[in-house]
Amino acid sequence: MAATCVVYEQCPECGIDVPIDVRFTTTERDGDALVVGMEPDLTDVMAHAWTHE
Repeated sequence: MAATCVVYEQCPECGIDVPIDVRFTTTERDGDALVVGMEPDLTDVMAHAWTHE
């Protein structure tokens, strides 16, 4: 099972909210707990960082 969402992080240099797509996956269980993996896609973050160079 997988799900996605978008979180925003504010750039410390210019204050723009940069979107980060995050994919959540559930692959295993540990007793009564479900282990959730998070994989952020940092493409937009890197592209925004290049605008400051």
